[in-house]
Amino acid sequence: MQIPGRPKRAAEDFARTHHREADSEDSGPFSSKKPRFDLRNPSALAPDALEDDAVLDADEIGRRGQKVRRNAVNIDGYDSDSENEGFDARVEAKARATKRAEEDPDDIFAEEPDDDLPDETSAGAKEKRVRFLQDDEIEGQVTDSRAGGTVSLDMDPRGKGKQVEQDEESESDVDEQERAAIGPGVDAEVGAGGKKTHVPLLDAFNMRAEQEDGRFDEAGNYIRKAVDPDAVHDTWLEGVSKKDMRKAKEAAERREEERRQTLLAQDNILTSEILGTLIKNMERGETILEALARLGKGHKHKPKWQNKNKNKRKPQNGTMEDEEMGEDDPVETARKRAIEDITGAADVLLSRGQTEIYDSERELLMRQYKRETGDDWVDTTPRDSIADADSNIGPAMWEYRWSDARDGGEAHGPYEGSMMESWNAAGYFGEGVEFRKVGTTDGWSAVAHFA
Repeated sequence: MQIPGRPKRAAEDFARTHHREADSEDSGPFSSKKPRFDLRNPSALAPDALEDDAVLDADEIGRRGQKVRRNAVNIDGYDSDSENEGFDARVEAKARATKRAEEDPDDIFAEEPDDDLPDETSAGAKEKRVRFLQDDEIEGQVTDSRAGGTVSLDMDPRGKGKQVEQDEESESDVDEQERAAIGPGVDAEVGAGGKKTHVPLLDAFNMRAEQEDGRFDEAGNYIRKAVDPDAVHDTWLEGVSKKDMRKAKEAAERREEERRQTLLAQDNILTSEILGTLIKNMERGETILEALARLGKGHKHKPKWQNKNKNKRKPQNGTMEDEEMGEDDPVETARKRAIEDITGAADVLLSRGQTEIYDSERELLMRQYKRETGDDWVDTTPRDSIADADSNIGPAMWEYRWSDARDGGEAHGPYEGSMMESWNAAGYFGEGVEFRKVGTTDGWSAVAHFA
């Protein structure tokens, strides 16, 4: 017998799977596949062969095929214990000695035949096989029985008992200990079945669940399978109840329904309308990415003292009231609306097969608009942009900056004059702040009249 060379993979996986037969499982009562027992735990069956799964193989945290410990015994290439080595050779030697004794009965030096040895020679020896019972061979099963139901005992005032079986699932998130507990108002002889809530669940009247974790042999012994090496990938489900799974499933179904409704609504929008939304928010020779970058630069970070978004001001009556700061800025509102319109329209065109829509220039979109409608794009109204919002007639807008350039000399704003006046009256600016009116050629000044 030639012992195979030492493999490069883990010894335990090699010993469990190297000599596994490739015979397919037979659907009949007698299986042609020889059962294999775990070499490190002979009382359990060997685990099933590892499936080729690239996702599980790439898992570094729960690595498939745990590494053997440093001091573990190497059992590569050994199929039996030391006491069984040379068993076939001894059987053959005993058979030859018995044959010689029969041919020469007067030979006093012939060895006595051993009654404990099998009668078959090594050539015709039959291996002892363990046959496992199939599902249809186990007697007393009810194939259509299902687990999860409850049975409760309802006692009426006249003392007659009525047993009611509930097929629907009830409170599947309650643990078994709480179901088995007997409350103070329940008769001890009746047991937990007399409770109104948290009644013990019934098991299915078949061995379907047991057959998943092991097999029954002909003698009725239950042999459990070895631990699944891929079970480590399911540890993230520990502590998750069926109620949580049901909620997650319902949330996923709601999200899928919302996504479907959104897609249906987007399909009803004409491509020409989407192109018009993009064109009116872009400048000449500008792509969608460049337009988003231009609009993103217009965002002004608020100073630290403004993060509270509220300003305390003391009116004439002496009480304190809250005043919102910078929430109704028309320039900021127009900028955000333009970004949302561009991204929404570009995503719709991307879902319709235009994979390079973000790199498309304004002129290319105008030509596509002409192909869709047959008319040229005409800028009949001024584009709704940040630059146009600054030129609209309205209250005077102001900017401010710190004179010591603590934030890089960045200008903050623009804000309305009334809001700047309220902040200045509350003492938020103090010293070291310069102001400038938007839309004028005036420079920065430490003194400003916001009225």
